[in-house]
Amino acid sequence: MQKIDLKRTPIPRLFFTYFIPALFTMLALSTYSTIDGIFVGQKMGSDALAAIVIVWPVFPIIIAFELLLSFGGSTLAAFYIGRDKARLARVVFSSIFYFAFLSALCCSVIGYIYAEKIVQLLGASITLEHYATQYLEVISLGLIFIILHPLVDTFVVNDRRPVLATVSMLVGAVSNIILNYYFIFVFEWGVAGSAWATILAHCIGFFMILQHFLRKKGDLYFAKAFSFKYILIAIKTGVPQSSAELSAAIAMFLFNVFLMKISGERGVAIYGIVLYSGIAYYSVLLSISQGMQPIVSYSFGARLFDRIKQVYRFCFVMVFLVSIAIYMVFYFFGHWLVVWFLNTEQLKDPSFLEEVIVAMRIYYIGFIFLGINILSAIFFQSLRRIKSSLIITLCYSVVFLGILIPIMSDKYGQIGIWASNPIAQFLAFLVVIPILYYQNKKIFRVKK
Repeated sequence: MQKIDLKRTPIPRLFFTYFIPALFTMLALSTYSTIDGIFVGQKMGSDALAAIVIVWPVFPIIIAFELLLSFGGSTLAAFYIGRDKARLARVVFSSIFYFAFLSALCCSVIGYIYAEKIVQLLGASITLEHYATQYLEVISLGLIFIILHPLVDTFVVNDRRPVLATVSMLVGAVSNIILNYYFIFVFEWGVAGSAWATILAHCIGFFMILQHFLRKKGDLYFAKAFSFKYILIAIKTGVPQSSAELSAAIAMFLFNVFLMKISGERGVAIYGIVLYSGIAYYSVLLSISQGMQPIVSYSFGARLFDRIKQVYRFCFVMVFLVSIAIYMVFYFFGHWLVVWFLNTEQLKDPSFLEEVIVAMRIYYIGFIFLGINILSAIFFQSLRRIKSSLIITLCYSVVFLGILIPIMSDKYGQIGIWASNPIAQFLAFLVVIPILYYQNKKIFRVKK
């Protein structure tokens, strides 16, 4: 396959070359978090499903660790490739991979040995403890593949092979569905079967990408080198995306706490449907930013400053128009999507459906500004402007929500909680504007 020409390919064509694979990758990756629950719930009932939900907080920590290394490392590697320093890019990749492998191995051992204590800390009841421990023990055994698959996926995108990254994620997602069916319904391995399906699916995707590096098909492949210096630089660069994952978990916790206080389980159920319904919406917005990242990182390394500004402007318009278009679809046709998440009892309650629709229409207004906020945070991260990226990330993910949710819930109840999201995203957008102005003067008004 011919390499993508990041210097001369027109920006719209180049963007879609990365955006489309990134979109399919995000949609495929998002299925991993829901497939286990669907199959376990159908076969084993609510207790087994609740046990998996108990273990879920472990996954944001895993994802945050993976992002800390993968996004920062791949951004740095793309920067060096743009500088025609492919050897340094290979040192970065190799160091990150070796470090991630050893770290995952240590975490795997700890997770397996202390699985029971971990699920107790997560609040598992006596009824759920056995299922949750069994699930976490198996997940811990395959932690290496759960971490390394997304990591090498990110690096292969920055090595100008976005289609390979997408295919590996799609094959992994389909494998997860097939394996879940066989392990749970045919072999009847229970929650452990679901965990094994997740592990093997990631294993399949990982080895599909690994051959790219082993066969030296791009600029990145394994080198006999290890540098803590580049690991620390990558970690510093990856902090914003990693903190976004952890902050999202905190924000979800806040929504759950105040909704439970005001509306009980009904409010939390509505919030769950809103989140699940919005996975595709969020995936599209994030994919636009991910489609931008390799282009910006490479162009920054190659000192193509005018091209960097053109890429950001193009993606800014794209994310704004797409977010409005998707919001309008949800506004007018959201009820057709919602019914897929309602059980028989909820379908018999028309007021519940109405409450979900109202919540979606208010909550999703924030996504119009969220798309711009994510784009700007990843843009500055791609330019290795970590402080600016981190400020934006914390503002849109947790800071303003942490302030607004208690205040809005106290004054306006459940409606106030939904409204806190668009207000928080708008305030975060107001933070983006002066940062853009400041960094524009600092980065681009220099001699090339």
